[in-house]
Amino acid sequence: MSSESLGHLLQSPYLPYALIPASIYAAYRLFYYFLPGAHQLPTLTYKDKTVLITGASSGLGRALAIELHKHGAKLILTARSIVKLKELCAELKTINPNNPHEPDYSYLDICEPNGFDQLVSKALANKDGVKKIDVLINNAGLSMRGNIQDTPIDVHRRVMEVNFFGHVAITKGLAPHISKDGCIIVVSSVQGKLPIPNRSSYSSSKHALEAFFDCLRMEQDIRRHVLIVSAHYIDTGFGSRALDTDGKPIGTEDQNQKHVRKLEMLRKITSYNFN
Repeated sequence: MSSESLGHLLQSPYLPYALIPASIYAAYRLFYYFLPGAHQLPTLTYKDKTVLITGASSGLGRALAIELHKHGAKLILTARSIVKLKELCAELKTINPNNPHEPDYSYLDICEPNGFDQLVSKALANKDGVKKIDVLINNAGLSMRGNIQDTPIDVHRRVMEVNFFGHVAITKGLAPHISKDGCIIVVSSVQGKLPIPNRSSYSSSKHALEAFFDCLRMEQDIRRHVLIVSAHYIDTGFGSRALDTDGKPIGTEDQNQKHVRKLEMLRKITSYNFN
């Protein structure tokens, strides 16, 4: 640009109108750069990271295991069905033989969690030679169907025990072994924000779950991510295992869940950049 053109530009009456938004944007970017928060953290990937998944024997947990094994993660899969976990680990090695990390599994009842040291012993060692969990995925869950009046208190307690207290106990037990720059992922539900009829126990448990992990996010080291996934309907068979007012699985799938493939939710969870 010639000096004559530059002079005309500087004398333009429209120059202040252009400088004001540019200055505001520059100030915003500068403020954002120095503001502490998750955007200041390094990107967390799954490759060569130890990922522990609860409720991994079926549904979304099983699908996550398959997807994250493709990403090169070292998996520790937990559930009550040892047979299903063993079959899944064998399947993982067949699907992705290039992952150098042997998938491990362990029995874990979310209502009576224990054996945390045994779970950590299966993890990869960090650069200091200490075994740590890099990503904890709190996935296990239980739903219900029935109105409030007809649902006995023991069903409410059972759902709350699985969906809330179980995850609280597991997270507290594993917290000392989770990397400071690691991540805790919580599979919640849109019903943890927007309740619907005939899901009182389930919705209440998810509201409590989200509140607990929101508090945890504020209390813990800022370098550790806490991600709450408010999932919508997913075709995983989860609805057929929901309890009725007698506390028994209803055995039929929710029609709404059949319209959403779990692959869509997997992409949202596994593509999150954590920064």
